[in-house]
Amino acid sequence: MSSPEQFDSQVKGYGTRERLYTQKKGYGFSPALQRTRQPFAMRNVLTLGALLTFTGSIYAYSMFAVKQDDFSDVPLPSQLPGVQDVTKSFKDAKKD
Repeated sequence: MSSPEQFDSQVKGYGTRERLYTQKKGYGFSPALQRTRQPFAMRNVLTLGALLTFTGSIYAYSMFAVKQDDFSDVPLPSQLPGVQDVTKSFKDAKKD
């Protein structure tokens, strides 16, 4: 028959397997978990590098493409009918 303490720990989800991979206080990596994760460390670093390179290249390409675009055909807000330019009066007020 199992002890009540062992039964309580298995009911809460902290059975014997979980105890192998956690510290006594419930946080941090135990040596067993560190050994288990060690074979995947290099692959995880390479995957991180690949993802950062991919997203960085997309960001750089989009910035490069936008710099080449000519926005002369887009009307500025101050040129639209019914829109007043408040920046001129704000700049004049700052000078005084």
